[in-house]
Amino acid sequence: MSSTSSQVHNHHHQHTIQNIHNNTNRTITLVPYDQVRDTWPSIGNHIIATYSDDAVLVYQAFNDEIADYALEHQKFEGCPSYNDTRMTWIKSNWLWMMYRSNYATKQNQTRILGLWLKRSAYLDILRKARLKGSGAGLVRAQWDPDYSPALEPIKRRRDLQIGIKKRESFRNGEDFIEIVDCTELAHKSRETKSIPPERVFIPDEDEICINLQVTRN
Repeated sequence: MSSTSSQVHNHHHQHTIQNIHNNTNRTITLVPYDQVRDTWPSIGNHIIATYSDDAVLVYQAFNDEIADYALEHQKFEGCPSYNDTRMTWIKSNWLWMMYRSNYATKQNQTRILGLWLKRSAYLDILRKARLKGSGAGLVRAQWDPDYSPALEPIKRRRDLQIGIKKRESFRNGEDFIEIVDCTELAHKSRETKSIPPERVFIPDEDEICINLQVTRN
């Protein structure tokens, strides 16, 4: 299996990273933060994400060993330093990932991976997710403040973070359409105060929205 290759382009102040894997092209662009922010609600619990009809993009930060392995093999299974018995958190919100990793500069978080999850897998994870106080489970959910490009909290709008452990289909790659390297994009994001053109994602299942307290109005 060939490894993922990336190209970064600068055109009319828009930065694009193109990832090619198994002849599948997926492009993540950066646009001015202010341009995207104005399309989001200013208050409430919202899932902010990059998504399509068949995929939802989530992010995780890793060290070089895990990141390189995941990019080459398109899965985490088999990587000696990857441990799925501990909770691993996925984030669909780009700026929350930038806050958590300080734009890919924190120790063991210098590589940002974009995980293109099958939409069906993402919804399955949401179905199994439990908020604190709603019972124990292998998938946890919590609402945390959104962040600005300066990594300042936006307290009135909260975004969903999801913790997963012991999910075999996540470990062995069955949940993924593609794993891509977003590290260069993180550095460009910091320089330009720009982000992917994320939108509000509203699950189309009432039970998910009710259980996770998603704001829908």
